[in-house]
Amino acid sequence: MLANALARLTAWLVRHRLVVTICAVLPTPFLIYGYLNVQSVLKSIVGSNETAHSTVVSKLLAERFSRQVQFMAQITFHHPKLTADDDPFDLSVITVNKAVQSLGCVHKVITFPELPKREVLIAKDGHTQIALIEIGVPVNAYTQAEECIAKIRKRLGPVKPALPAKGMEVLITGTPAVNLDIGKIVKEDSRRAELIVIFFAFFLLIWMFRSASASVLPLLTALLAVTSTLTVCYLLGLMWRISIYVSNVSTMTGLALGLDYALLYVTRFKEELDNGHDTHKALEITARTAGKAILGSGTLVMFGFGGLFLPDLVFPRSVALAGVLSVFFTLFWTLLFLPVLLSYWRPTLGWPRWGWFRASHAAVDRFWGFWADMVLKRPVVPIVLAAIIVGVAAPNVFSMKVYNPRHEIIPKKVEARQGVDRIVDVIGVGQIYPVTVLVELKDGTTWKDPKRQKKILAVLKEVRSWPNVDIVRSADMLMGLSVQVFGRRIGMDFGEGFAAKFLSDDYKILSIDVHAKDVNDRKLSDLVVLLREKLPQQLADEPGMKIWVGGRPAMSWETLTMLFDALPLMIPMVVVLALILMALLFKSFVISGKAVVLNILSMSTTFGILVLVFQYGYGISLLGHDGAPPGALSLATPIVMFCVLFGVSMDYEVFLVSRVEETWKRLGGPAASPAEQDRIHLAAIREGLARTGGIITNAAFLMVLTFVAFLSGSLLPMKEMGFALALAVALDATLVRMMLVPAVLRLAGRRTWWWPFRRAPKQQ
Repeated sequence: MLANALARLTAWLVRHRLVVTICAVLPTPFLIYGYLNVQSVLKSIVGSNETAHSTVVSKLLAERFSRQVQFMAQITFHHPKLTADDDPFDLSVITVNKAVQSLGCVHKVITFPELPKREVLIAKDGHTQIALIEIGVPVNAYTQAEECIAKIRKRLGPVKPALPAKGMEVLITGTPAVNLDIGKIVKEDSRRAELIVIFFAFFLLIWMFRSASASVLPLLTALLAVTSTLTVCYLLGLMWRISIYVSNVSTMTGLALGLDYALLYVTRFKEELDNGHDTHKALEITARTAGKAILGSGTLVMFGFGGLFLPDLVFPRSVALAGVLSVFFTLFWTLLFLPVLLSYWRPTLGWPRWGWFRASHAAVDRFWGFWADMVLKRPVVPIVLAAIIVGVAAPNVFSMKVYNPRHEIIPKKVEARQGVDRIVDVIGVGQIYPVTVLVELKDGTTWKDPKRQKKILAVLKEVRSWPNVDIVRSADMLMGLSVQVFGRRIGMDFGEGFAAKFLSDDYKILSIDVHAKDVNDRKLSDLVVLLREKLPQQLADEPGMKIWVGGRPAMSWETLTMLFDALPLMIPMVVVLALILMALLFKSFVISGKAVVLNILSMSTTFGILVLVFQYGYGISLLGHDGAPPGALSLATPIVMFCVLFGVSMDYEVFLVSRVEETWKRLGGPAASPAEQDRIHLAAIREGLARTGGIITNAAFLMVLTFVAFLSGSLLPMKEMGFALALAVALDATLVRMMLVPAVLRLAGRRTWWWPFRRAPKQQ
């Protein structure tokens, strides 16, 4: 039924090919615009979800605290010889601050001695100083904040060379600067990877198709899929906060699957032409066979990505969105537009007509026929080989660790990263990742009430005594002083000047920054959990107080916790949906069960090798990573990659088994006697492997090339994803699909096609 529907649809599209072509060409300018501008709406730092503590804290600070700006950047000044007490150094700081302050998007620049806490802004040796930039843009105007950073850097361009302190290093950093710089890195990485893939894929496709003309088509449909996906992401990014990694995932998935599917479709079309069919008949057969396999494969990949919608988190849902859209548009352009292109391209598909092209093609077919005979003759050998590889690599999964990527993943050459390193030199890494606690009064009172102050002061004293707490900053830190700070006097009523940074405008919310001594992920997470458990207990006799625990450490803990909480539903859902779809697609429980089991073994091996490389560091330098290995995987990698790999790894299963099933039916397997079925089954496996072996290895090679191209990027999490996907596809196409699948089918025999709902053939 599905095959017939695809054939009828393809015939209709070809009959109306002029209208279809016009409809495809008209949105091209819009697609190009979205593709070029999508980076401007994607964000490198995304929160957990709208109801999470960290998100609520961020919103309350931005909306209820006039002295707590949502977007804060920093200027770092460093001179190897001069100190902050030297006149040239001080004059240089004043000059830079005036230049920055003159910009309309800058609300205020704060430096020492305006903030009378020297150790917060000046390093002990005096060679480094920090100034704070309050960016005056509307709440949640992330793009405007990043544009302000760009304006600041542009303004300081001519200022730096003329500073009194010659050779002074002046850097702009902070969250908006990190967003801006990572956005540029991702854009550069994506563009470079695209060029690498397009350049090499073009020549590889010429060899694979034995045609220069045909090699253009997969590139065209793949690029259409990528631009369509990124355009939709651009439109959605105007309304919602979406992760910057959408760009990489869309490009990787769109190019990889676009090349894969078009390769299968065009190859089958050329095969049918070689069998003597005319263009329309060849397209009809291609739609029935390759089209059905592509649609089934794409649906499986979408199911895999769809599992990432389950966690109520922005990052995995961003990846899911990018993946599902990429697959959808790949299917759209491959199944709806590629047949039309082939009808136009038909006269030139064989160009250039070189005899050795056809001879090499025949040689490849002979090799895969020989390979099929070898695997079918000794099916136990590949199973033993696979068992050895899985046994060596897969157990490493049980020692897997995860970590929350921080500023260390940003390349050291980036200005924002260099600025963060300077800040760490001044105040330590613990000071840049505080846990922010908000205590809100819900009973109509304010923090001017002495009883409320007394209660919270006792709590703050207790928190400061905890083993992993280094510094606790709040409105009480200057209570004993009688000095002018920002023109306002600090008093026992919590003050209104610097202390007001910790009090909301209506005096109903108190902000507390808790800095840890040990800032590794586990310790910070423990501190977040402790604050969420202990503070409500200590304030249990104050029912009018509401506690919120946020900040970057809390957001990381929320992300990891929500991801793992989703696993009991996510993994079974993806596996069960794959089982059902494969069973319905091939009318065989054996094929669906085998596919899932082999997929899990393949992924376990991939993750085991991933642990060896990125956790233990074996060969990580070969991937362009400088320095020591992180000692763990990025916290989202294992879970995100499970869903992505589960779908992508099914690709070649569908391609191979579809051809085996097609041959099984063509030779009369369903209606044959048991003895005859055994013979037909072996013939079907051999022909399926011989016919698709070259296509699958070629397609896998293109897909691996696409993912490997992203290893040239700068961000370690993207290197992890690119490496995992490339490795998984390589293992899947060689060890699993070309060896294990035919071996298992051989051992299963005619029972492969058992289906309890199949109608018995009519008796003659």
